Amino acid sequence: MIYARSSVVIAAVLFFSTQGEAFFNPMKAPDKVVVEKPQGPGCANHFCMNCQEKSSNVRSIADGSTGLPGDIGFDPLSLANVDLLLDSATDKSRSKARVLRDYRDAELKHGRLAMLAAVAFPLQEKLNPLLAAQFRMPNLVAETGGLSPTVLNGGLEQGPIPAAVLAFAVLVSLVELRGLDIKKAEGDSWVPGDYGTLRIAERGSEQYFSLQEGEIWNSRIAMLAILGYVVQEVVTGLPISYTIPFFGS
Repeated sequence: MIYARSSVVIAAVLFFSTQGEAFFNPMKAPDKVVVEKPQGPGCANHFCMNCQEKSSNVRSIADGSTGLPGDIGFDPLSLANVDLLLDSATDKSRSKARVLRDYRDAELKHGRLAMLAAVAFPLQEKLNPLLAAQFRMPNLVAETGGLSPTVLNGGLEQGPIPAAVLAFAVLVSLVELRGLDIKKAEGDSWVPGDYGTLRIAERGSEQYFSLQEGEIWNSRIAMLAILGYVVQEVVTGLPISYTIPFFGS
């Protein structure tokens, strides 16, 4: 229990001392990295293909100096240059800029889901027993000893869970189709993760770039958090909600 609580405290300290700064005061690129404005006519984002492919001012992705939100030049294995996406099956000559743009889109999708899951994971462990008792509904975490139902913890076969997973998969597919339609319509001016929803900042502005950086860093933290949740519950057998001080046991 002490170890579990300590891990949460350490994670919180790291968040607020380092990565958390990206949300309130997004981190700036290192001095050697020059974040350059797009050079193409009418361009309003840092992912513009006309700018990244045609402008001589855009540097190689290999050195990490892309000027993209959240880029700190860390890619020791040059994975950004390896095209493992589905589009590579039909287009072997895709530029590095297009490959990186699609990787960023995938990172944002996973990160957004992870941010939702990072909140829902401990909440369902804490609230499901209370709501089940209040409304006389099945306690879906009882079978797993208070742990969230997962592939490793078990419990996914209970009651409405399979139907909920299926419905969520359908919903995600519909959102993905919407995203593909927007990507096709906007062409080279498409921004990864854009689903045409209400914006609180204008494309190309400093505020827009700042919000993009905040989102990508919080997404990365959330993905690490979910991994930590799953591993910790498997190793300790304790619900993650028990390790959060203000939640209690």
